[in-house]
Amino acid sequence: MKKVLISHGGYYLFAANLAKEFQALSVSTDHFENEPTEHFLNKLFVRINKYARSLRLIPKGFNLFYWSKYSKEKFLEAQLSSRIEEFKPDLIFCIHGPRFGEEVLKKIKIPKIGWWIEPEENKASNVPYAKLFDVYLSYDSDTVNYLQNKGICSQYQCHATSPNDFYPINAKKEFDLLFYGNWSPWREDVLLAAYAVTNNIALYGDGWIKKSRFFAGADLKKIYKGMSVSGNSLNIALNSSKAILNSQRMKWATAGLDTRAFDVLASGNLLITDAPKDLSKHFVHGEDLLIYKNIDELKDLIKQLLVDEKQFDGIRKSGREKVLENYTYHVFCQKLINDFLN
Repeated sequence: MKKVLISHGGYYLFAANLAKEFQALSVSTDHFENEPTEHFLNKLFVRINKYARSLRLIPKGFNLFYWSKYSKEKFLEAQLSSRIEEFKPDLIFCIHGPRFGEEVLKKIKIPKIGWWIEPEENKASNVPYAKLFDVYLSYDSDTVNYLQNKGICSQYQCHATSPNDFYPINAKKEFDLLFYGNWSPWREDVLLAAYAVTNNIALYGDGWIKKSRFFAGADLKKIYKGMSVSGNSLNIALNSSKAILNSQRMKWATAGLDTRAFDVLASGNLLITDAPKDLSKHFVHGEDLLIYKNIDELKDLIKQLLVDEKQFDGIRKSGREKVLENYTYHVFCQKLINDFLN
């Protein structure tokens, strides 16, 4: 049986989905969480570094103790090296996440795949780390092009979803719209526009109460349901609204499509979203989902939804079918096996 070591941050819940699908395809997996509790000595190192920076003895970002085996990076590298030696994987798959393990990754001869999955304003910061991998995947085609122009083997890899976690259920449509995601200026603009059409909205996400600039406090509290929603509760929430509203948190920093599009469509619901450049690689406006280019278009789409949400049932069905055929973790794992383990 082939073996894959999956390195990931603790908040990457889909790492468990990857492991499950690898197992279904007769590939053994192990996890390395790349954000473990630091060694207690590193807490002292952090304090000394902070004090030295405040006295301008060292520049910002410099670590006086980078050489110590108890620094966060070295401590993490030692744990990674130990896990590799113990598990003896045929492939290392690193989902990022913090950049670490440079010395370990340079030495080992095992095939190494990296996958970048978040907005990144400074694409040059990816270069030194991406060079360590045989192939560096990114969910952002602009990052892929940038790395390829630097002579780095890079490929586009979008997000995926789990149909075991996101699927249609017979739930009452309690809300007109659901929006889930952390606050950003653009997202607040989008939500304000939606609120001008309907106040029957469910909002989940961090930062909304503290950072909101234009929402009246009473209006925001009326729609705010909590800091987060996940797991089965998220699938219920997705099925309890007539449509899901989405906007990119840092749309200026990425061409990539976030996980919400794949999860929402797998749930069988209607997605109303702005359009990062890479969306057109996967979905079609009016066929799989609805796209707004500006605030006025968004308002018009919501008004159409409120007139008769059943008119969009064909789009809901098409979006779900496309995701199930092309963008599940099972499909993703099969591709990794075909490309790197056969």
